[in-house]
Amino acid sequence: MKGFSTIQGLYETPPEHHAEYREQYLSSRLASYERAIVNFDRFRKKGLLLEVGCSYGYFLETARRAGWNAEGIEISNCPCQVSRSKGFKVYQNDLCDLPLTAESFDVIAMWDVIEHLTDVEKIVKCCATLLRPGGALIARTPDARALLFTDGFMGAAYRHLAYPANTAEHVFHFTPETLSALMAKAGLREVEVDTRGGWEECVVSGRNSLVRAGRHLILRYAYAKGWPYEFVITAVKR
Repeated sequence: MKGFSTIQGLYETPPEHHAEYREQYLSSRLASYERAIVNFDRFRKKGLLLEVGCSYGYFLETARRAGWNAEGIEISNCPCQVSRSKGFKVYQNDLCDLPLTAESFDVIAMWDVIEHLTDVEKIVKCCATLLRPGGALIARTPDARALLFTDGFMGAAYRHLAYPANTAEHVFHFTPETLSALMAKAGLREVEVDTRGGWEECVVSGRNSLVRAGRHLILRYAYAKGWPYEFVITAVKR
């Protein structure tokens, strides 16, 4: 548990972070959740869904409204308690240490989580074990192809100021090809990649209004140019 405690400490957030999350992230994330959840029904058999890194439980609420029996995992105390207050079963532990039943989940979701993991291959294999045959691991992550852009000043500004990758927290940067290969190695082979997120799904964050305005302009330019931003990968267990 020492390793878990260390990771938990890195991601512990104070209660005031919830207000910041609602102000700067929630609307874009809800748009992404609502677009994604309509595609989950094809995997529904038992109706059981697990979200790894459920934060404040907003996707769990989206899943519940869509008729899923949704559970979560969250290592940070405050978000964990917020999710539990909404009536969800939320585990506060490492996924691979939980006494969960193999082949019990129809869907396991990770939104903006997989890039933070220090042992991605291990976690993906755990997810594959927990998914029933025909179930799916669905993950959203920044598209690392954006890091290849060298289109003058705006390319550099996008990579460093607006592309959603905090290098201090993001351990890995994935392209659709590299993450697809990792999924396949764990036995999750029928892979789909979705890069079609609309403008409403882009996050404009920052500590003050000037920073946010600058990032808004950079993101608008990158979106108009069609530069990579994020992708959602769906990998099915067969």
